Amino acid sequence: MINTENFGSNASFNGAANAAVRVEHRYIARGWYTPPGATALLLGTFPSVLIREAFGRVRSSDVDFFYGSADNNFWKDLSLIYQTPLLYARTEEAVQQRMRLLDDLKLALSDAIFACTTSGSAMDTALQNIELNTGIIRTLDSHPSIATLYFTSSSGKVNAESLTLRLLKENGRLSGMKIIQQSRPRRRQFIYTDAAGIQRMMHTVTLISPSPLAEQMAGISPLQRRELYQTWLPKKV
Repeated sequence: MINTENFGSNASFNGAANAAVRVEHRYIARGWYTPPGATALLLGTFPSVLIREAFGRVRSSDVDFFYGSADNNFWKDLSLIYQTPLLYARTEEAVQQRMRLLDDLKLALSDAIFACTTSGSAMDTALQNIELNTGIIRTLDSHPSIATLYFTSSSGKVNAESLTLRLLKENGRLSGMKIIQQSRPRRRQFIYTDAAGIQRMMHTVTLISPSPLAEQMAGISPLQRRELYQTWLPKKV
């Protein structure tokens, strides 16, 4: 779902100067995606493919799903790690392939941001008027088997790690947080309290972002990133 906010007489929907567009996370709005028996939840910030879509820049190789941009390395890494061929096309089969892999991993996907405004850039730093995804709390409440949170962004003011932890803390769901490993990857643990007051231990693992820009800024090779993912992401069942 999208709408425009005009900040000048020359503003237009197609992303011209002085125009900002509110982009809503329609994957979350559709209820995507938590497999039955999920044991972990992986969180990014906001899909660049939805921003590309809002500004009319979708390509035939962009998959209509989380991390769907043809430029993003997430599904390329998982395809190699789990030896699972994946289509890179704007088709229902490409989406279903990814859902089946997530089912095998018992890995849920979501993002820290439900809606935001942008003038066209998909960089985290360009996202404004951020509306946090409170659905994360509903997912954790309704799936007590989830005991691990993975984050795929952690740098800058807008990132999945800080936004998610802030959301949980502000809603009284997070307490007793400790850092148990400082880096590569950063790991935390905390007590999560659900709506019924039942507490459970949660663990977090902060991975390297699969975006090409993050790869350059972090000074990490694709092989190093994949090794990190292979070590810490769930095993295929």
